[in-house]
Amino acid sequence: MLKRLIAAAICTAVACGLVLNSAAAAGSGVQVSKGRTAQGRQIRIAFHPRSVELKHFTIRLRCKGGDVLIDAESGFLPSKVLKNGRIRDHQVGSTDDVYLRGRLGNHRLHGAIRVRDRLGKHRCDSKWVRFHVQR
Repeated sequence: MLKRLIAAAICTAVACGLVLNSAAAAGSGVQVSKGRTAQGRQIRIAFHPRSVELKHFTIRLRCKGGDVLIDAESGFLPSKVLKNGRIRDHQVGSTDDVYLRGRLGNHRLHGAIRVRDRLGKHRCDSKWVRFHVQR
């Protein structure tokens, strides 16, 4: 009985945290939208007033040794949107480089992502992978 009560309290606390988090995001002018890449994988992007932020995506990389690496990427800084709506950014992680280029239209963002990473001693590259996200 005590375990059920503790589990119910934890679920309630998590639900309240999610509601407060989404309310804070709605009040700050940030909108998170989902889209697809040309590889058929999901991508999430947050739209800020003058920038966009990659929230999460997965991508397939080919490695020099012939291996295939499915890489889950997240934790990016916002990328500025230029006056003509173009986006061009390069962010560096501990072992990987992520390149982003695209164009923000009225209600969608389309562009391409490239990831370079390492798998042991082998270098991996995704080439340019197109994506589109509806607002």
